[in-house]
Amino acid sequence: MGNSITDLRFTPLLTAEIQAVLERHGYRLPAGSDHVRELVTARVDTALKNLVEVFEGRTW
Repeated sequence: MGNSITDLRFTPLLTAEIQAVLERHGYRLPAGSDHVRELVTARVDTALKNLVEVFEGRTW
């Protein structure tokens, strides 16, 4: 178990792969400017960090 801040497994590729899975299931990023998409992506990144911590049991 690692720290999500220094965990080398947590890369932009992981976020991109999760985005691709969501899109295959019909979810879409909101329409809007690049700024809006960047804000959404930042929130998704935070949620993904929380998910991997829960998945590995680091949130007891």
